[in-house]
Amino acid sequence: MAKTAYTAGPDNPTQQLLHDQFKTDVYAVFGQLAYDVTDTIEASLALRYDREEREVHNKVPTGATTSYIDTCLDGAGIDPINPGLCGGASIPDKDKTFEQLEPKLAVTWDASEAITGFASIGVGFKSGGFNSQGSKATIDAFINNAVVAAFPGFCGDNSPCTPVNIADDYKKETSVAFEIGAKGTWLDNRLRANAAYYYTTVDDMQFFEFYVGPFGLLRVVSNIDEVNLYGVEASVNWIATDWLELYAGANITHSNIEQNSVRPDTVGNESPYTPDWTGNLGARFTWPIAGSGLDFIANVDVRAVGDTWFHTVQDQSRPTLFSLFGFGYGQYAPTERDAYTLVDARIGVQGEHWSLVAFGKNVFDEDYIEEAIPAPEFGGTFTHVGTQSRFGVEATYKF
Repeated sequence: MAKTAYTAGPDNPTQQLLHDQFKTDVYAVFGQLAYDVTDTIEASLALRYDREEREVHNKVPTGATTSYIDTCLDGAGIDPINPGLCGGASIPDKDKTFEQLEPKLAVTWDASEAITGFASIGVGFKSGGFNSQGSKATIDAFINNAVVAAFPGFCGDNSPCTPVNIADDYKKETSVAFEIGAKGTWLDNRLRANAAYYYTTVDDMQFFEFYVGPFGLLRVVSNIDEVNLYGVEASVNWIATDWLELYAGANITHSNIEQNSVRPDTVGNESPYTPDWTGNLGARFTWPIAGSGLDFIANVDVRAVGDTWFHTVQDQSRPTLFSLFGFGYGQYAPTERDAYTLVDARIGVQGEHWSLVAFGKNVFDEDYIEEAIPAPEFGGTFTHVGTQSRFGVEATYKF
């Protein structure tokens, strides 16, 4: 990499450098066996084995130094550009293997010609991996030894500030999911409905967050030790007439962080990226145009999403880098996304092989937030604004 990549200046004001080479090999085998216990009960067992072999090699030259910030916080004017190299340390190559056996047991029961009950329990898996090497040293130097150490007895809610406990690698995520419910069909299959209750426990949930400071922007995956999620979901689809179909669905979720060694004071908060509820409602209209071989088609779809947190830090306040200069504390209650509702619509004509449709997305131009990612120790939030109204025409041809 060119020398200019390490030189401070107006085009490169932070001088942070994290440069790693990653390698991953993935293997998996799976199978399934089903057995008719009785004429109305079927049991099935699925089994999957995943194995991921991961390696990381740090490519930051040990001689690369910084002149813009004191990465080692030792008062020296010239430091290694990566805090992981402070004190003469080196960043060795690492390799780890993540593996998991994932059984799933399912049972279905044909209670009648119209109604089927079902239940299942299974194990899920997401491989662990490596963050940019030197991430822990960076957070320790600029967050834990600066902000947290400066406010040892106050985190904005009269609880002690604890160090942010991240690592240069992160653990595999595993889950145990249980579901029980029923589905049915009536009116010659013109009416279909299903409902279910679910409960999921996630161990070492992987959570992606941003850290911002004099070192620039650092993206890190950490693990939330234990999260529980449970709720109910239901949907219905009704072919009301030969030309009108109606559908609706809803989901309600309760979630709770049971243990979080990265940020212990977030225990009791909700799981990030988990809406309190979701729902949809819609109608499809298909009307033959007499004597033309064409259909007039229309579709209206209403989607709603409940309040959502995007971080483990929620209705709380935190000291930030700016608190060191007397600018108060970051308040994170406003980072909860409010519920919103979007309406999409389509209208047009279709033939046997082609269609011409006018469409509208978010037709009422609802203002909403797609995503809000707080950086608590910085005192800011990265906000992704939702898409505004879009209208257009779509032509398709099927060969």
